[in-house]
Amino acid sequence: MSRTFTIAMLAASACIPSAIGQAAPKPHVLMISIDGMKPEYVTHADEHGLKIPTLRRFLTEGTYADGVQGVIPTVTYPSHTTMVTGVWPAEHGILANTTFDPMLQHKGEWYWYFSALKSQTLYQAADAAGLTTAAVGWPVTVGAPIDYLIAEFGQSEKLNLPAGQEVHPTDLKDKLDVKLPAGAGGDEKKTAWTVGIIRKYNPNFVLAHLTDLDHQEHLHSPFSPEADSTLEVIDGQVKQIIDAELAVAPDAKIVIVSDHGFVRVDHHVLLNVVLAHAGLIKLGPKVDGEAATIASWDAQAWESGGTAAIMIHAAPGTPEYAETRKRVAAVLAKIATDPNYGIDRVIEHEQVVQHGGNPDAAFVVDFKPGWAAAGGWRGADRKDTPGIGTHGYLPDHPELRSTFMVMGKDVAAGKDLGLIDMRQIAPTVAQMLQVKLPAAKLASVKYAK
Repeated sequence: MSRTFTIAMLAASACIPSAIGQAAPKPHVLMISIDGMKPEYVTHADEHGLKIPTLRRFLTEGTYADGVQGVIPTVTYPSHTTMVTGVWPAEHGILANTTFDPMLQHKGEWYWYFSALKSQTLYQAADAAGLTTAAVGWPVTVGAPIDYLIAEFGQSEKLNLPAGQEVHPTDLKDKLDVKLPAGAGGDEKKTAWTVGIIRKYNPNFVLAHLTDLDHQEHLHSPFSPEADSTLEVIDGQVKQIIDAELAVAPDAKIVIVSDHGFVRVDHHVLLNVVLAHAGLIKLGPKVDGEAATIASWDAQAWESGGTAAIMIHAAPGTPEYAETRKRVAAVLAKIATDPNYGIDRVIEHEQVVQHGGNPDAAFVVDFKPGWAAAGGWRGADRKDTPGIGTHGYLPDHPELRSTFMVMGKDVAAGKDLGLIDMRQIAPTVAQMLQVKLPAAKLASVKYAK
């Protein structure tokens, strides 16, 4: 071997250890949910005169869906959980926003707790892969194994809660270099906390949930002046978060999602009043100012805005269940043919299960857009509520489609994915994080160049 060749080989071999020893850079993904943002807010922004330059960048510089078909029901907590697990509510266990409370013992309780989850999440998969995680305002995260956590939580009026950490580490807010103005709103706080966490800790995977648009849509309906101006504010907040992320992780991928669409609602139906009038619920006396107590029940409606799951007290397979189901079916058939109740369709247990909805529901009542279910036990079974908004309908209503957009390194520019399934979001983000979600069966979307 010549001396020249030997020197060249030694020089080449000297480079090998440093190349092998240099770890590949870890991925960074920022996922922001804008609660209630219909895709048309962005894809048809000009028609509504919306000034949302940050969100509109995703249409030209990134990849986006015309719409995302969601889950049963199309409400916040089941949807957000599907977006981080890739499975339907029947599999991940978050069946609605609120928990079913037939005897009114747990007023105001929602599915706040990570302990209710039955499927692996993206943040668990990221943690197992050695990535750091953060979440601000993300549903179903009280007590979640997230490195930097400010969970979404609301105190129930009748329970000693929370059962798990809302903030982790407990002094996280104090450690952030965040100065909030007096009277700061919810999204303003969450934006500041998210920016603070990114700047101080630079997590590999960040989840943030902004909710002010949803609030205005409920009060004033979608594309109302109040909703539109709120989204313009949110657009600036999204820019703040994205700028913070790209300052510390220039190769990060930025994902924008929403949980459901929205419709204007002018009428509500109180299905539990209907069931009480049919003798399927027996009411007790008013106690401590409550509108009703429940003495006993054979069937109840579990409302989720545009739908309601009908639950039967008796155990499935028993004669009592069959008899109650027959009585409920007759009541629903009667009101479904009356246009004053605004029912679009009633789907039976087998169809609910087939589409991943509540596995214990005997029926799901789906209303026409413009109508929705409301809670209540006494009085009239219908009421007018002009000019407000809601969601929760079956996911095949086009008005209930939600948003998916992604931008960042190696993401195709100006690519339209058409209509996608909400269950595709989690495996897509898992691919970005280079982790696996075995329970997620659908393929990721094709966002790369």
